[in-house]
Formats: sequence, structure tokens, C-alpha cells
Amino acid sequence: MINDQKTTATAHLIFGFIGAGKTTFARKLEAQTGAMRITKDEWLIRLFGHDPAIDGFEKYDEAITGLSFDIALQALAAGADVIIDDGFWVRTQRDEIRRRIAGIGARAKLYYVQCSEETMRKRIRLRNENLTEDTFLVDDALYESYLKYFDEPGDDEDYIVVDSN
Repeated sequence: MINDQKTTATAHLIFGFIGAGKTTFARKLEAQTGAMRITKDEWLIRLFGHDPAIDGFEKYDEAITGLSFDIALQALAAGADVIIDDGFWVRTQRDEIRRRIAGIGARAKLYYVQCSEETMRKRIRLRNENLTEDTFLVDDALYESYLKYFDEPGDDEDYIVVDSN
């Protein structure tokens, strides 16, 4: 039997800084919803290793981000729910992906995974001591250098807060 009732696909967008618990939350959401999880950092690590300070990393990151968004949009257009675990540090990136999602008739839900900076730094130090196949090595200097790229959510953004302290 063919189901003629079409439901709107949902893109769950996971937003937060390094060590906030984004991928942990994305995995829980995946288990709860059955949505396809796309964690671009896992792809980057499999291709280029654990060191985001390597030459060319920014170029690789942009290419993998674009590819992961394209795959997510194809899945949404086919009616599948997706979880895009990207970080979405920059406001313009969040706005652009929401515009693209709306453009194909899907719905976007933004989750802001947040915790204290102290907790994020502690988590990163622990991860660095026991790197797994899906985590980057992020020292204090790299963490500090990335902070300048992080845009806190604006009052006009529609998002759900996930406290991961």
C-alpha cells in the first residue's frame, strides 16, 4: 500500500562550541528520533586524522561541510529526517542552512548545546588524553584561536537550549 500522506522532513541542527557536548547530544537525538546523523568531524578525522592544525585543514573543513550539507538536503528532499552535527559557530552559516532547508520545503530545528567554559575546557583536556576515533586534538592555544569565530545565538534566532553541564 502506498502512503499518500506526506510529512515534512525535519533537520535537527546542532549548534555549540568545542566540548559543549554536541555529538553526545546528536547521538541521543539520533537514538530518540531515528533521524540520520551527519557529524562532519567524524568524516574529517577519517580522511585527515586528529590534528585540525594541519596545513590545509580550513579548506578541507569547508569542502566536507559543503558535502555534508548537500547530503543532508538530499535526504530531507527525499523525506528523511536528519541531524546535522556541525557546530554552526557563525550566525551567517546558521541563517544560510535554514534558508536552504526552507527552500526545499523541510523544517529546521536549532539546538544550542551549551555548558560552562570550565566544563568545555575540562572535557577537551580529557579527550586529548584519550583520543578516540571521532575526536580532534584541541590544545589550549587552538581552543583560544577558535573562540573568535563563535557567534552566540541572537535574541531573534529560534532555538532550543540544551544544557550539558
